[in-house]
Amino acid sequence: MNLTLRTTTDSNVVAVVERLELGESEQIDSAAAQPPNRIPRRTDEQSLVLPVVTERVRLWRHREGFRGAVVLASRDHNRITVYSQYESGAAAPRLLTTDDALGVRARTLDWRTYDLAWRDGTETPTVVSPRHTPVVHFGLFTVLDDQADVLLDRVAASAPASLVTPGLRAINFHRSHDGQRLINFGTWSTFDRFHVLLDQPGFTTGKKYWDGLATFENDYFDVIDVVSGRSEVRAAS
Repeated sequence: MNLTLRTTTDSNVVAVVERLELGESEQIDSAAAQPPNRIPRRTDEQSLVLPVVTERVRLWRHREGFRGAVVLASRDHNRITVYSQYESGAAAPRLLTTDDALGVRARTLDWRTYDLAWRDGTETPTVVSPRHTPVVHFGLFTVLDDQADVLLDRVAASAPASLVTPGLRAINFHRSHDGQRLINFGTWSTFDRFHVLLDQPGFTTGKKYWDGLATFENDYFDVIDVVSGRSEVRAAS
């Protein structure tokens, strides 16, 4: 299975991102963000929860307006994220309805609806699959002083410099409907040369293109499963 990402303007499809932290809360210094671990790490909680999450997300294909979803397991934190796509206006479910809904202690870090506002890459459109893009990078921006539009302008001017990084296939910037968050859903074939990104203009220490416009946090994931909606499966066949 695979999932195709196109801008909301072109597709009339929105993204819903549910980010979950498992177990005890973790204090993270976003200013000290490091490149991803080259070897994935699975916590006991992740190992217990991932089969449950995957099975529940697969049931979503029967929901009206569901277009597809990606189940992601963080390499560096005790987290699971589900990125799902819905036709604009369709109702999206939540995985975590109570703290113990998944069988382990969990809390919601974020649950928002986004438009895919801007993208670029070495391929068009963006295609996500366990084989083609086995790893994913989230650049998580918390926008300061309602400057989402200014930040997106800065993204368009600066983010394409990242695409010289070996392994990076596409960058997909999502703007939340409340204007408070931006997420870059970066698709990768491998993280082995990620350090090259940190040498590009706009990404070096002290000269980040988002300085003054947003706070920032990285998260790095393995693609655990991709679920296609019924309409996507029919189109592929």
